[in-house]
Amino acid sequence: MEALPDGGLVAHVAGELDMATTPRLEEALAGRGRAERLVVDLGECSFLDSSAVRFLVQAAREREAAGGELVLATDDPGIRRVLEITAVDTVLTVHPSVSAALRTAG
Repeated sequence: MEALPDGGLVAHVAGELDMATTPRLEEALAGRGRAERLVVDLGECSFLDSSAVRFLVQAAREREAAGGELVLATDDPGIRRVLEITAVDTVLTVHPSVSAALRTAG
C-alpha cells in the first residue's frame, strides 16, 4: 500500500487475486478512508477470479457513495480481457498504468 500526498492510496497487487487472496486485499483496505481516491495497481496481477471482480466493483461502489473513487491500472492483456468479459471496464475506469491513473484521477 502506498499513500499519496493528496491522501489517496495505491494498492499494488501481485500474483493471483482470487477467492484465497481477495480477503487479504479487503483486510488491507479495511479502516482506510472511503472518501479518498484508490488506485488498484493490477500491473503485476496474473489472475482475477469472480470473487476479485465482485470485490473490486463493491469497493468502487462504496467509495463512490462516500465521495471517493476507485480506479484500476493494468496493461496486462489477460487481466484487461477479464475486465472486458465481465464488463467491469464499463463500470470502473481502467488505466494502462498507475502514472496514467494518477494524472487523470481526481
